[in-house]
Amino acid sequence: MTLLTEAAGLLRAATAEKAGRAEVRARVDALRARHPEAGLRLLWQREEYDGSLHYDLLVRQPVTDAGVVSLSWCPDDALPWPLRGVQRGGEMLLVRVNGFELGVADAIGFLDLLWREAPLRDRLVDTCLVRLALDADGTDLDDAALQDAADAFRRARGLLTLEDTRAWMSRERLSDQQFEDLVAHQARVARLREQVTAGRVDAELAVDPGRYDQLRLVRVEAADDATAARLAAAPDLLAAAAADFAAGTGPAPELMTVTRADLDPALAEAIAGNAPVPLAGGYLVAAVLGAQPATRDAVSRRLFGEWLAERRAAARIEWNWGPA
Repeated sequence: MTLLTEAAGLLRAATAEKAGRAEVRARVDALRARHPEAGLRLLWQREEYDGSLHYDLLVRQPVTDAGVVSLSWCPDDALPWPLRGVQRGGEMLLVRVNGFELGVADAIGFLDLLWREAPLRDRLVDTCLVRLALDADGTDLDDAALQDAADAFRRARGLLTLEDTRAWMSRERLSDQQFEDLVAHQARVARLREQVTAGRVDAELAVDPGRYDQLRLVRVEAADDATAARLAAAPDLLAAAAADFAAGTGPAPELMTVTRADLDPALAEAIAGNAPVPLAGGYLVAAVLGAQPATRDAVSRRLFGEWLAERRAAARIEWNWGPA
């Protein structure tokens, strides 16, 4: 039986049985194992009109000329073509990245992870790129790995009992399947990060161990050189700057946490020389309040972020902001 014949039969059976995504993905994995020389990618779409699932399979055959075969199966009782793609008013597509579509509802689920970490647009694009990479990988977690991931997920959020977990799921409006999907996704992302950064973390730490240290800083911008010199000479910059601010004679000191590698030149010079650095209209004074040595996990996350940034720069991105 040829690859295309098997693929068509798979789609026909999946449609007839109304199989869910996980089941169809497992069948595609089995087909991929039987034909490792071919590239297979499963696409699916849930129709907003009736909630039905429609599957397509992209097949890149091992031939000399580049090209992709697109297969789908449409039974006689399927949703009529004029109603396909119909959306209710509040269910708009938010962004499409390299053909992967992210809806507003999915994006909302990531908002609590977005704040204070990176620009919103970049993180949403990264979400699409990560899912594309996971789709290309095509391997799922086994039951033991999924259970370990669920246990780690619960411990990280203090959900130590079944009652705590159920209450949290109720607040987040997650079904059992949605909770399992969330846990599996995070575990697969962690596995992808390990694959992308394999062998690089130790190499980075060996070259420059302090490059990724987390620094807790206080910075103050003084209006004149005399104030800047006084603050730089103070045994406790934070206390001295806070006293000036309380007396109304200076700006509020700014506390910040930054990776040493991300220090801008002026800030790096200020903490290295323990002396004021001239700025436009004033002077910068800064001091290190504490330093946390880089962990392997922190370096891994940074390298993974750089990998995503490279992919983001090369991605084809279409934003769909609606009538605005």
